[in-house]
Amino acid sequence: MLTCLIAPRLRRYTPTVFISLMLAGCSSLDATENISQTASIASARVDLSAETAWSRPIEERSTAWNGVTPLRADVALLVAIQNNPQLRISLSKIVERRADYVQSELPPNPTIGFGVGIAIDGLSGAPAMAQGLQALTWLWTRPDRIAAAEADLREAILSAASDTVSLAAEIGTAHAKVVAAQHLLAFDVANVDIARHNLHLIHDLHGAGEASQLDIDRATIDMQSGRSSVVFATRELEQRQLTLIELMGWPDHDTQWRAVDQTLIAPTSDERSLLRLAAKQRLDLTVAEQHIRRQLASVSLAGTKRLPTVDFTLGWQQNFSSRDAVVPGARISIPVLDNGGPAIAKAAAQLEQARLNWIETANHIAYEVRLNMSRWKQATQQLRITQEGVVPAAKAAVVQSESAYQSGVTTLVVLLHAQEALIEAERSLVRHQLLEAESLIELRRAVGGTFELLPAEALAIEHTRQGDAS
Repeated sequence: MLTCLIAPRLRRYTPTVFISLMLAGCSSLDATENISQTASIASARVDLSAETAWSRPIEERSTAWNGVTPLRADVALLVAIQNNPQLRISLSKIVERRADYVQSELPPNPTIGFGVGIAIDGLSGAPAMAQGLQALTWLWTRPDRIAAAEADLREAILSAASDTVSLAAEIGTAHAKVVAAQHLLAFDVANVDIARHNLHLIHDLHGAGEASQLDIDRATIDMQSGRSSVVFATRELEQRQLTLIELMGWPDHDTQWRAVDQTLIAPTSDERSLLRLAAKQRLDLTVAEQHIRRQLASVSLAGTKRLPTVDFTLGWQQNFSSRDAVVPGARISIPVLDNGGPAIAKAAAQLEQARLNWIETANHIAYEVRLNMSRWKQATQQLRITQEGVVPAAKAAVVQSESAYQSGVTTLVVLLHAQEALIEAERSLVRHQLLEAESLIELRRAVGGTFELLPAEALAIEHTRQGDAS
C-alpha cells in the first residue's frame, strides 16, 4: 500500500540516485555569479558597468569622482552604484536567497538516539539501545523545494537589477534639479544687479527732480525682494545638492561643486512601440513572473501533503541477558485527519494572488508609459513655446524699452516691467527644461531603463535553466 502511494514521486529515484543524493555535495554558497548576472542585467539598462563598482567595498569611496570637478549625471550614478546602502541591501538579499537555494538541496540530518537501562530489582545485567532515524519525505518534496528556492533567487536578482534602474532615474532627476537650481540662482543674482543699477539710476533722477520718493521706495523694494530671492535660491541649490549626494551615498560631502548639464536622448518610437518595449524590458514585470513560478512550486509542494511522511529507522538493542538485536524499521504518518486540503487551497489562493499581481503590474506599467509620454510631450511643447517665442520676445522688449527710455520716449516704469518680464521668461524656461528632463527620465524608467531594444540575452533570466542558477 505504501509503495502505491509514493511510487508516482519516487519512480524516477533509483537506489543509486538515493544514495548519491544522501552523500553528494550541494551547490556552492558563493553568490558571485548571481551578482554578476545582476550586474549584466542592470548595466545593459543604465549604460554603466555595475559589476566593477560592486566588486569594491561600500566603505571605500568611489574613485569615479574626486568630489571637486563638475559632476555629470552618469558619474553620480557610478558613485551611487558603489556607495548607495539601499542598493547594497538588494545585493545582500541575493546572497540570502542563494543560501536558501543551497539549503533546499540538502537532506535533513539523521537523528541518533542512545539509551542505557539500570536494573532496579537487584539482578545483574542492564539493557542498552541505539537507534538512527532518517526522514525520507524530503525525497519527493526536494524538486519542489528547489524550484521554489530557485524562483526566489531569480526574483532577488531581478529585483536588485530593477532597483539599480530606479536608482538611475532618481539620480538623473536629482541631478537635473541641481542644474535647474544653478540656473535659477544665476538669474536671481543677475536680477539683484539689475535692481541695484535701477536704484542708483532712480537716485540720480531724483536728485535731478525727475523721479519721486515713491519711485525710490519701489526700486528699493525690488532690490530687497531680489536679495531675498537670492537667499532662497542659494539654499534651494544647497538642499538639492544634499539630496543628490545622499543618493550617491556621500551625505557628509560638501556642496562646493557644480553639476554639468547633460543632453538626454529622447525616444524616437511612438506610444504603442514603447508599450511593447516596456512589456519586454520592465524588470518588475519579470519579478512578478518569478513570483508566479514560486507559487506554482508551492502548489506542487502542498500536494505532497496527501502522501505519507516516512522515516527510516535502524536500531540496535541489548536486553538484560546481554543478547544483541538489530532492529530495522520505519515510521509512517498517514494523512487521514489532515489530508493536505487546507494547505493546497491556501497555495492555490496564493498562486491566484500572484497571477493578479502580475496583471496589476502590467496594467500599471502601461499607465506609467502613457502618463509619462503625455507629460513629456506637454513639457516639450511648453519648452519650445517658451524657448522660441516667449524668451526672444521678452529680450526684444527689453532692447526696445532701453532704446525708448534713453530717447525719452517712454518712462522708467516701462523699462523695469520689460526687465521683470524677461527675468520671469528665463525662469519659466528653466522650469520647463526641468519638467522635460524629469518626464523624459521617468519615461525611460517606465519602459525599462532604455529606449533601445536590448539583445535577447540581456532582457532577463526567466528562461534560465535550473542548473544555471547553481
